[in-house]
Amino acid sequence: MMYSHILVPTDGTALSVHTVTKAVEFARTVGARITFFYADPDASASLTDDAALLQLIAPDTYRDDYSGRAREILSKAAVSAGAAGIECETVSRTSTRPHAAILAAADELGCDLIFMSSHGPRSFGGVMLGSETLKVLVGAKVPVLVSSVEKNDPAPAMNMVTSIMKDEHRSIAVVAYGLRTFARGLQENRPVDFDLLKSMLGYLRAFPSKLHHPKEEAYLFKKVQERTAELDPLIAELQRQHREGDAALHALVEAIETLGTATPDERIAFVTRLESFAGEQLKHIGMEENRIMPAAARCLLPEDWATIARAFGENGDLRFAEETRKSFRRLFSRIANLQ
Repeated sequence: MMYSHILVPTDGTALSVHTVTKAVEFARTVGARITFFYADPDASASLTDDAALLQLIAPDTYRDDYSGRAREILSKAAVSAGAAGIECETVSRTSTRPHAAILAAADELGCDLIFMSSHGPRSFGGVMLGSETLKVLVGAKVPVLVSSVEKNDPAPAMNMVTSIMKDEHRSIAVVAYGLRTFARGLQENRPVDFDLLKSMLGYLRAFPSKLHHPKEEAYLFKKVQERTAELDPLIAELQRQHREGDAALHALVEAIETLGTATPDERIAFVTRLESFAGEQLKHIGMEENRIMPAAARCLLPEDWATIARAFGENGDLRFAEETRKSFRRLFSRIANLQ
């Protein structure tokens, strides 16, 4: 049976990030479009009245603070589909019962397949499924395709690393697409939120430059080079791109401080550099995912992946540090509003 419209629920966990990748591959195979779906808990119905009060007195801040998680997750999923040329939409619904929201969305949107991940520990037909997945299977009016279960994963460490890397790449790509939107606005002389632009460049300095790229070089690239010299030229090129990207980013951060009083020629030069930088970031991500990651999968041993997984798990994205989580969610929410 061929499918034309797939609903893909996601919650931002490592497993669901892996499922998004598999769903995109499946959609490309069958020629279907995707709607990514997030069941957003109702923050205003929480145990405290803080969220409800904020919703009343500062709706814009409420939207950014409490909807940021949905926007972050869905924008990254959309980037995955866009990179593969898959038509997609994103939808979120406020619900404390995810399975009911998933079923209602599939019916409302006319989806002919639900593609979702499984979080144990309940058994259904000999397969370990999470309670929400099981409820969707039981209640769905359309077929449900459950992606591979963690328990049966033959390479858990490798898949953990690739899921983390792809999730971090999606974060960087969302910001890169946002920079392109800013470049168009500057080119067309439309009003620009310079504070948001500074925040986006600040994110790229705080995360890819200081954490993501060093982590790749110290662990993944190093392990690959220990196993084979075949990829040395590719790794050298990626490291060169890291250095040049960092330098270009530093120059953009400095230039933006005087952009408000820049001459027309200086403004045009900044737009050109901003577009070029964003394009290079996306090109770099493509090289890593299409060349280095498949090559690493071929040449690295299970013990190599275990070492890398431990390092990646301990040295996570700054977005997940408690003190910065809310500010980065707000950033992703504001970027999503640009589109």
